[in-house]
Amino acid sequence: MEDSVDFCVADISSRFPQIDPQVEGIVDRLGTIQKHATRAFEATLAEHGLNHGEYRLLLRLETRSEKKCLSAGELSKMLMLSSGAMTNRLDRMESAALVRRVPDPNDRRGVLVELTAKGAQTLHDAVIASAAEDKMLVGPLSERERTQLNQLLRKVLSALEAHSDVEPAKVAAVP
Repeated sequence: MEDSVDFCVADISSRFPQIDPQVEGIVDRLGTIQKHATRAFEATLAEHGLNHGEYRLLLRLETRSEKKCLSAGELSKMLMLSSGAMTNRLDRMESAALVRRVPDPNDRRGVLVELTAKGAQTLHDAVIASAAEDKMLVGPLSERERTQLNQLLRKVLSALEAHSDVEPAKVAAVP
């Protein structure tokens, strides 16, 4: 069984014999799989009227706050957005009734961003649909193979994170 990476690896290996075709195959396949997964994820979000940035904002409200509300400043930091970009995103999402701005009871000048019932339902539907898409993506693998692949990828990622200046929790918070 061959895939699209086999030709590329054979081609580059024939011109650069110092390249390890096994390593090149692994890295290229990971990248190609990620492209497929990203396309599927973005299509699933679009079916629910969301883009990736809006999805991430709803997810932060749902998972990072007991009351499903955070200040715009907290959200800006979590999502690494400027205040202007955050204002634009919130304006669009508030117009779509996914979030609402409410007065901060602890700061007269402050405003909190609150997840609406529609926003919560939209997020729920998108998460469930995305999880189903992810399951299809790894569908060719048995349960045992999924466990083994997870263990191997964890080993590689742990080694990379051990030598990175980025905290693993911050990297994992990207979805």
